[in-house]
Amino acid sequence: MKTFNIEIPDGYEIDQEKSTFEKIVFKETKKELPKSWEEIERIKGWFVTGDSKLGSLSVLPTYDARNTFETQEQAEAAVALAQLSQLRKIYRQGWVPDWTDYATKYCIALDNNKIVLVGRTTISHFLSFNSVDIVEEFLENFRDLIEKARPLMS
Repeated sequence: MKTFNIEIPDGYEIDQEKSTFEKIVFKETKKELPKSWEEIERIKGWFVTGDSKLGSLSVLPTYDARNTFETQEQAEAAVALAQLSQLRKIYRQGWVPDWTDYATKYCIALDNNKIVLVGRTTISHFLSFNSVDIVEEFLENFRDLIEKARPLMS
């Protein structure tokens, strides 16, 4: 006797009425959207370890996996974003943007999926600086990290 394990795709279940021994038919499930993290119950994805390496999970209860990203690319972006956060602090030299004062802040943003420099007064951006010279130098020096962080910047 042979045994076959079938992995049912997310959002589907076996259609008991239409399936036979020879043919298994899947039907889409109609689940309500979760209203809390705990309602998800189980997830799979990628996480960042304490030594900044990536690990993957096949399926884990959500109470054990709050630090899990959907994709490997997003987990890598999280590491890059953490690095950019530390570098941003150094480049800002104590400056903190006040997004209510209407003064221009110089920002690195995504526009039409391209990394661009923009001046903003009230629209907050993670990579914002107090001068054109600083933002240009930051972009020149850390474009590779910004590219890696891209999946979490949009």
